[in-house]
Amino acid sequence: MRELAFREALREALREEMKRDDSVFLLGEDIAEYGSSYKVPQGLWQEFGHERVRNTLLGEAAIAGAALGAALVGMHR
Repeated sequence: MRELAFREALREALREEMKRDDSVFLLGEDIAEYGSSYKVPQGLWQEFGHERVRNTLLGEAAIAGAALGAALVGMHR
């Protein structure tokens, strides 16, 4: 059994789902170029681009609104 850090396992799972389903995307604060402070989505922006890995405003209400709107049109977050 291989050993992975928790963040690496999360990144691997995100990458696998994003490859499998084009409607899966990521929203979050500083997750694109910077890769977030915990570095979980690091590298996904380069692989999937700005359309699928998006930075949001610094506000949970904006993120929740964007996620709700996306879910209403069939996207997955």
